[in-house]
Amino acid sequence: MTYPLSSPVTPGQPTAADHYNNLRKDAINLGQADADAVTLNIFLARFSNGVKLEYLANNRVRVPYSLSNPPTLMVNGFMIQAAAHVDLPAGLISGPAAIWYIFAVRTAGSTTFTLTANTSASETTDQRLIGQAYWNGSALGSVVGYLSPSTLPTADYDSGWFACAPNTVYTKSHGLGVCPRLIRLYHATDSAGTSEWVPVEIVQNGNVLASPISCDMINVYVQTGASDNSTCYSTRRLSSSGYYRLFVWS
Repeated sequence: MTYPLSSPVTPGQPTAADHYNNLRKDAINLGQADADAVTLNIFLARFSNGVKLEYLANNRVRVPYSLSNPPTLMVNGFMIQAAAHVDLPAGLISGPAAIWYIFAVRTAGSTTFTLTANTSASETTDQRLIGQAYWNGSALGSVVGYLSPSTLPTADYDSGWFACAPNTVYTKSHGLGVCPRLIRLYHATDSAGTSEWVPVEIVQNGNVLASPISCDMINVYVQTGASDNSTCYSTRRLSSSGYYRLFVWS
C-alpha cells in the first residue's frame, strides 16, 4: 500500500469524500482500513521512553532527566515529557513497612508530569503506574522502575576506539546533560578492536593502582598512569599503550 493515501489539494478543487476519508485513514490508522488496524491513540496508549526510576533520599525517588533522552510517556491519552528531573515530594511515603507504588501524574495545562505514591497499584484518571519502592518503616530498601528496559540498552554515548598512552588525560564529551550512571571503559591492542576487549577498572601509576575514570555533566575523563601497565592492568592484559573505547549510559 502506498502511504500516505491523501494527496495535496489545489485551490478551487471540489471537496470529495475520498479526500476526507483518505486523510482520516492517514491520520488515525496510517492509511489502513479501520477493520485492519487500531487507531494511533490506542496503539500509543502505553508508550514510554527514557522513563527511569531511582532512589533520591530517605523516602523519595526521582525520574532523572537526560537531555539526549528526556523522559516521555503517554498518560490518559496525553503526550507529556519532562524538562528536568522529576522528584517525588517529601513526606508522601511514610508509616509502617509496605510496598509503595509510584505514579506519573498529568496536570491539565502542563506538558510535563509530577510524581505521587500510593500503597494501591490502581491507576486513577491522569495517572500512570511507573514503578514501586519498598519502604521498611524508616527508609526505602529498593526501587524498581516498571518502564526501564529489562536489558541494557544501547549506550547513550560511544567514543569509538582511540589511541591511549601513559601519563595522559583524555576528555570525552558525552552530551547527556547529567552525570552518567554507568561508564564502561575497554582496552584493545588494535584500532579496530579485533583483539580481546579487556575492561579497564584500574591502571598502574608508580607503586599505586587506581581507577582512571571520572565524570561530570559534560565530560568523561580517563587519566592513564605514569609507569608500566599505565593503560591496562588486568590478569588478561598488562599494557602501557593500545586503544580505549568508552560506553556511557545516562
